[in-house]
Amino acid sequence: MLDQPIMAIDRRTPGPLYRKLKNEILRRIRLGVLRPGDRLPPTRQLALELGVNRGTVSAAYDELTGDGILESHVGRGTFVAALIPLEPLAPGDRPPGYRWPDHFAGVHPPEPRNYPSTGDKPVIALHRNIPDESLFPTDGFRESLNEVLRNGGRSLLSYAPVGGHPEFLSFLREYLRENRRLEVGPGEMLVVNGSQQALDLIGRAFLRPGDTVLVEDPTYTGALEMFEALSARPVGVSTDEGGIRLEDTERLFARERPKFIYVMPTFQNPTGVSLASGRREALVRLAARYEIPVIEDDFDGELHYDGEAPPPLKSGPDSQGVIYIGTPSKMLFPGLRIGWILAEEPVIERLGRIKQVADLSGSQLLPAAFARFAITGGLERHKEKVRAAYRARRDALLGALERHMPRGCTWSRPAGGMTLLVTLPAPVDFDALLENTAREGVLFTPGPWFYVSGGDRELRLCFGSVAEEAVEPGVIVLAREVRRALERGGRPLPARRKPSLPSV
Repeated sequence: MLDQPIMAIDRRTPGPLYRKLKNEILRRIRLGVLRPGDRLPPTRQLALELGVNRGTVSAAYDELTGDGILESHVGRGTFVAALIPLEPLAPGDRPPGYRWPDHFAGVHPPEPRNYPSTGDKPVIALHRNIPDESLFPTDGFRESLNEVLRNGGRSLLSYAPVGGHPEFLSFLREYLRENRRLEVGPGEMLVVNGSQQALDLIGRAFLRPGDTVLVEDPTYTGALEMFEALSARPVGVSTDEGGIRLEDTERLFARERPKFIYVMPTFQNPTGVSLASGRREALVRLAARYEIPVIEDDFDGELHYDGEAPPPLKSGPDSQGVIYIGTPSKMLFPGLRIGWILAEEPVIERLGRIKQVADLSGSQLLPAAFARFAITGGLERHKEKVRAAYRARRDALLGALERHMPRGCTWSRPAGGMTLLVTLPAPVDFDALLENTAREGVLFTPGPWFYVSGGDRELRLCFGSVAEEAVEPGVIVLAREVRRALERGGRPLPARRKPSLPSV
């Protein structure tokens, strides 16, 4: 059965509708959109989709059947014939221009999301999970960049080895040992162009269309979009204030047999919650028992404000099945497209081959500048600066929510990262709520964007790129509009995704 209507018939040109439909089906067969053995929609269904009489569809099908293009089987339907007697196109048969969507295949990227316009109002960007540009260490990083260019510019501007430059790998091993308690052996590390490319490589290495992936519910919307673009099937595992629930995880391991589970155990996006210490090792052991890889995304593990960050899952015992993703982008700046994957040698070898096919080589210059910036003390000084700034903004946001949000609203209290999740006492119309706050210059992100199923009472707030003095005015606007929405009585916003099986 076709996944979508064959076409929208062009009624502006002369000629009978059934002939236009017939020609469009032929065109689709020539393009390979319809292939031998494909089943066409029933005449009643296609007539309804195209807004034509059922007899129009029947006439097109009958002529194509008579020409040997289609085959009709009573009780089974109409199919493209196994052997198609197509003649070359006549000079006048080809329509002008290309219909590019008919040629696309493979990855199915999501439609872009657009936030409402704030008009001429200054934007209080509670929706942007990115570092504050005013905190970027531009001068110090420029000095590091100039120095590595002077000392090794020619070699650094050439192609890099597949896994990454050996000197940078040596630096990175030491850096991860000191900062994230990670021990990395030879052949167990791959340098990539940011954590999003790491996710893409892992998806391409492990997933086939229809495969199941377990994710925290809620989770990073970019990961959900990545998995769905690869035609995988995300299934959500419920979470609480201690992170992913292990009893539900095991139930889904047994029921779904997923290809892997994707988690953010430290300062999770969107909640800001960290996986409870008692659950961290237990999750790794549970996954090992079922032989299910764990993809650990540690994208902001160094942005901790209340004591030290929890150690990564990859740093614990029996973590051979953990594939670890790290990046300095949230700590420094998002334009620094550097990331790394830590895994056992067979995984790194496979991912390295896929990466080489995709981009031949990553940059050597930026990793070298990052290493120099860290070795000379610039990174440690910058960490202290941004941790202090983001801690103050987090505290300002938590205080403002306490003072202004309506009764019944609750929110997570992150010990690090740059996000938290607000839960409302009842569902609201998020489209209307976002339109209303945008008129006052305040933007947030609706909860359903982060859920496999649900999220109609949640919204995410980010504090990293909002100046401390702008936090309270933004919350005042949000709280007022939430109160109005609750008083009006909202309608639940449908989930962005509709999984075949619900979250446990």
